[in-house]
Amino acid sequence: MTLIEYIEKYYSGNQAAFAASCGVKPQQVTQWINKGFIVVGHTLYSPRRELPAITCSE
Repeated sequence: MTLIEYIEKYYSGNQAAFAASCGVKPQQVTQWINKGFIVVGHTLYSPRRELPAITCSE
């Protein structure tokens, strides 16, 4: 899920509370959101590169 969805679900949308629980400033959370970070299994991931589309040949 997106980071903003995670914060909405587990922190009632409170980005400052999420930032405090992570030990970072709220501005850092804003940067993560703007950069498209996602959460998988309660682990934060940053996008590194878009992968090319795979085309199947028949």
